[in-house]
Amino acid sequence: MIFFCVIGILAIGFVCLLLYHNRAFPEAQEIAREMELVGRDYYFYGSSKTGFIIFSGAKTDEKAYTYLAKLLHEEGHTVVIPRQLFYLSLFGTGHGLEIMESNTQIEKWILIGHSLGGMPVSRIAAAQPDGLAGVAFLATYASVDLSGLDISAIRITADHDGIMNNAFMEKYNGNLPAKAANIMLEGANHQGFAAYHSASGRDGEASISWREQNEQTVKLILDYFSDVISEE
Repeated sequence: MIFFCVIGILAIGFVCLLLYHNRAFPEAQEIAREMELVGRDYYFYGSSKTGFIIFSGAKTDEKAYTYLAKLLHEEGHTVVIPRQLFYLSLFGTGHGLEIMESNTQIEKWILIGHSLGGMPVSRIAAAQPDGLAGVAFLATYASVDLSGLDISAIRITADHDGIMNNAFMEKYNGNLPAKAANIMLEGANHQGFAAYHSASGRDGEASISWREQNEQTVKLILDYFSDVISEE
């Protein structure tokens, strides 16, 4: 009897862990209502031939990235935020490739990955580099070797990041494409690359708002890839 009770408690705990996620701020949820839901994904359709796919961090509501998406969309670009199984972008590689293949109106893709989202970005870049104009890593690193690819990359980190250790990430700098830049945002923290409540309590305290961090991030990305985007 005790054995089955223990198994039941463990099963309930496992289900709760799968369903748990960091919830997006109300402001981000409101922006999500402006986006088009295509299948299970959030879309802003733009007029340019450049598309962005934003991969969320672990156990984080994808809607937390809608302000980033809106800022990119305001520059005329299509932006897709894939919804992930159990809020784990770890499983997003195949679906990301499907998004690229199904949106034939987009000539150039730029992938953005935050935290765990760096894994599908890395894997997609390794599997389908011809479809990419570049990749952006936010508080994360290239998890596979991309050093031989002829694409541009930018890695943006936060000096108050209490979740992803910057020294650890620097060990993987050799995995970045040759055309890569590393930039650290002052006053920023890990969760400020999105807009969500983090239950971990381990992040550093930012001295800038999440909105300002989002805005600085988008400016850095657009400036860095401006030559690619301007070729349209």
